[in-house]
Amino acid sequence: MPKSKHKRHRPTASSRKPPSRVGKAPRRFRPRRIVRGILIALAILAVPVTWLVLEEREARALADLSVIGSGSPVAVQVFDRGCPECRRLRDNAEQALSNTERPPAWRIVDINTTQGRRFAGEQLVDHVTIVLFNRHGERTEVIRGVASVEELETAFSDLGRNARARRVR
Repeated sequence: MPKSKHKRHRPTASSRKPPSRVGKAPRRFRPRRIVRGILIALAILAVPVTWLVLEEREARALADLSVIGSGSPVAVQVFDRGCPECRRLRDNAEQALSNTERPPAWRIVDINTTQGRRFAGEQLVDHVTIVLFNRHGERTEVIRGVASVEELETAFSDLGRNARARRVR
Protein backbone atom coordinates (compact mmCIF):
# COMPACT_ATOMS: atom_id res chain seq x y z
CA MET A 1 0.00 0.00 0.00
CA PRO A 2 1.25 3.42 -0.85
CA LYS A 3 1.83 5.84 1.97
CA SER A 4 -0.21 8.60 0.36
CA LYS A 5 -3.41 6.67 0.96
CA HIS A 6 -3.42 7.45 4.70
CA LYS A 7 -2.44 11.08 4.39
CA ARG A 8 -5.02 13.77 3.95
CA HIS A 9 -5.18 15.03 0.47
CA ARG A 10 -4.67 18.78 0.39
CA PRO A 11 -5.98 20.80 -2.48
CA THR A 12 -3.49 22.70 -4.48
CA ALA A 13 -2.98 26.41 -3.90
CA SER A 14 -5.01 27.40 -6.96
CA SER A 15 -8.18 25.66 -5.78
CA ARG A 16 -8.15 27.15 -2.25
CA LYS A 17 -10.36 30.06 -1.31
CA PRO A 18 -8.38 33.21 -0.87
CA PRO A 19 -8.34 34.47 2.73
CA SER A 20 -10.61 37.41 3.33
CA ARG A 21 -7.75 39.67 4.39
CA VAL A 22 -5.47 39.03 1.43
CA GLY A 23 -3.74 42.21 0.45
CA LYS A 24 -4.87 44.11 3.55
CA ALA A 25 -2.53 45.28 6.21
CA PRO A 26 -3.04 43.74 9.67
CA ARG A 27 -5.28 45.72 12.01
CA ARG A 28 -3.45 48.16 14.17
CA PHE A 29 -4.07 48.44 17.87
CA ARG A 30 -6.46 51.32 18.47
CA PRO A 31 -7.41 52.49 21.94
CA ARG A 32 -10.67 53.89 20.55
CA ARG A 33 -11.88 50.36 19.78
CA ILE A 34 -11.23 49.27 23.36
CA VAL A 35 -12.94 52.34 24.76
CA ARG A 36 -15.93 51.76 22.49
CA GLY A 37 -16.18 48.14 23.66
CA ILE A 38 -16.02 49.20 27.30
CA LEU A 39 -18.72 51.84 26.73
CA ILE A 40 -20.99 49.27 25.09
CA ALA A 41 -20.49 46.85 27.99
CA LEU A 42 -21.25 49.62 30.50
CA ALA A 43 -24.43 50.55 28.63
CA ILE A 44 -25.58 46.94 28.70
CA LEU A 45 -24.85 46.60 32.44
CA ALA A 46 -26.36 49.97 33.38
CA VAL A 47 -29.99 48.82 33.08
CA PRO A 48 -29.87 45.88 35.53
CA VAL A 49 -27.65 47.77 37.98
CA THR A 50 -30.03 50.74 37.96
CA TRP A 51 -32.99 48.41 38.50
CA LEU A 52 -31.27 46.75 41.48
CA VAL A 53 -30.43 50.11 43.05
CA LEU A 54 -34.03 51.33 42.70
CA GLU A 55 -35.38 48.07 44.16
CA GLU A 56 -33.06 48.43 47.16
CA ARG A 57 -34.16 52.03 47.76
CA GLU A 58 -37.81 51.03 47.60
CA ALA A 59 -37.24 48.14 50.03
CA ARG A 60 -35.49 50.48 52.48
CA ALA A 61 -38.30 53.03 52.25
CA LEU A 62 -40.92 50.35 52.87
CA ALA A 63 -39.00 49.07 55.90
CA ASP A 64 -38.65 52.53 57.51
CA LEU A 65 -40.61 52.30 60.76
CA SER A 66 -39.72 55.79 61.93
CA VAL A 67 -43.11 57.01 60.64
CA ILE A 68 -44.92 55.22 63.48
CA GLY A 69 -46.20 57.88 65.83
CA SER A 70 -45.38 60.75 63.50
CA GLY A 71 -48.95 62.02 63.19
CA SER A 72 -50.47 59.67 60.64
CA PRO A 73 -51.77 56.10 60.93
CA VAL A 74 -49.46 53.30 59.83
CA ALA A 75 -50.03 49.70 58.74
CA VAL A 76 -47.01 47.38 59.07
CA GLN A 77 -46.91 43.90 57.58
CA VAL A 78 -44.54 41.34 59.04
CA PHE A 79 -43.37 39.57 55.90
CA ASP A 80 -41.42 36.42 55.04
CA ARG A 81 -40.15 36.27 51.45
CA GLY A 82 -40.57 32.50 51.27
CA CYS A 83 -44.16 32.47 52.51
CA PRO A 84 -46.96 32.32 49.89
CA GLU A 85 -49.57 33.46 52.45
CA CYS A 86 -47.46 36.56 53.16
CA ARG A 87 -47.42 37.39 49.46
CA ARG A 88 -51.20 36.93 49.21
CA LEU A 89 -51.76 39.14 52.27
CA ARG A 90 -49.43 41.81 50.82
CA ASP A 91 -51.22 41.73 47.46
CA ASN A 92 -54.63 42.02 49.18
CA ALA A 93 -53.38 44.85 51.39
CA GLU A 94 -51.90 46.79 48.47
CA GLN A 95 -55.18 46.45 46.58
CA ALA A 96 -57.14 47.56 49.67
CA LEU A 97 -54.80 50.54 50.13
CA SER A 98 -55.41 51.61 46.54
CA ASN A 99 -59.19 51.37 47.11
CA THR A 100 -59.12 53.32 50.40
CA GLU A 101 -59.83 57.05 50.29
CA ARG A 102 -57.22 58.00 52.89
CA PRO A 103 -54.93 55.02 53.31
CA PRO A 104 -52.51 54.71 56.21
CA ALA A 105 -48.78 54.75 55.56
CA TRP A 106 -47.75 51.27 54.41
CA ARG A 107 -44.63 49.54 55.69
CA ILE A 108 -43.28 46.03 55.28
CA VAL A 109 -40.69 44.47 57.60
CA ASP A 110 -38.93 41.26 56.65
CA ILE A 111 -38.98 38.84 59.56
CA ASN A 112 -35.66 37.41 58.33
CA THR A 113 -33.84 40.66 59.15
CA THR A 114 -32.76 41.92 62.56
CA GLN A 115 -35.18 44.84 62.37
CA GLY A 116 -38.06 42.54 61.37
CA ARG A 117 -37.38 40.03 64.15
CA ARG A 118 -37.11 42.85 66.68
CA PHE A 119 -40.40 44.40 65.53
CA ALA A 120 -42.21 41.05 65.55
CA GLY A 121 -40.86 40.29 69.03
CA GLU A 122 -41.90 43.68 70.41
CA GLN A 123 -45.40 43.35 68.96
CA LEU A 124 -45.66 39.62 69.83
CA VAL A 125 -46.62 38.68 66.27
CA ASP A 126 -45.38 36.33 63.58
CA HIS A 127 -45.35 36.51 59.77
CA VAL A 128 -48.66 36.73 57.83
CA THR A 129 -49.63 39.61 60.12
CA ILE A 130 -50.49 43.29 59.73
CA VAL A 131 -50.16 45.56 62.75
CA LEU A 132 -52.14 48.83 62.67
CA PHE A 133 -50.97 51.93 64.54
CA ASN A 134 -52.85 55.18 65.11
CA ARG A 135 -51.29 58.58 64.54
CA HIS A 136 -49.82 58.56 68.08
CA GLY A 137 -47.99 55.28 67.48
CA GLU A 138 -50.35 53.20 69.62
CA ARG A 139 -51.19 49.74 68.35
CA THR A 140 -54.90 49.60 67.58
CA GLU A 141 -55.38 46.28 65.82
CA VAL A 142 -53.58 43.15 64.65
CA ILE A 143 -54.75 41.32 61.55
CA ARG A 144 -53.50 37.73 61.55
CA GLY A 145 -53.64 35.45 58.54
CA VAL A 146 -54.69 36.16 54.99
CA ALA A 147 -57.50 38.71 55.15
CA SER A 148 -59.71 39.58 52.20
CA VAL A 149 -59.43 42.89 50.38
CA GLU A 150 -62.81 43.97 51.82
CA GLU A 151 -61.74 43.23 55.42
CA LEU A 152 -58.53 45.17 54.92
CA GLU A 153 -60.35 48.11 53.31
CA THR A 154 -62.62 48.29 56.36
CA ALA A 155 -59.69 48.11 58.79
CA PHE A 156 -57.71 50.77 56.89
CA SER A 157 -60.75 53.05 56.60
CA ASP A 158 -61.54 52.67 60.31
CA LEU A 159 -57.95 53.48 61.19
CA GLY A 160 -58.06 56.63 59.06
CA ARG A 161 -61.50 57.59 60.40
CA ASN A 162 -60.37 57.23 64.02
CA ALA A 163 -57.37 59.44 63.29
CA ARG A 164 -59.59 62.15 61.76
CA ALA A 165 -62.14 61.95 64.59
CA ARG A 166 -59.45 62.51 67.20
CA ARG A 167 -58.08 65.50 65.29
CA VAL A 168 -61.52 67.17 65.23
CA ARG A 169 -61.95 66.99 69.03
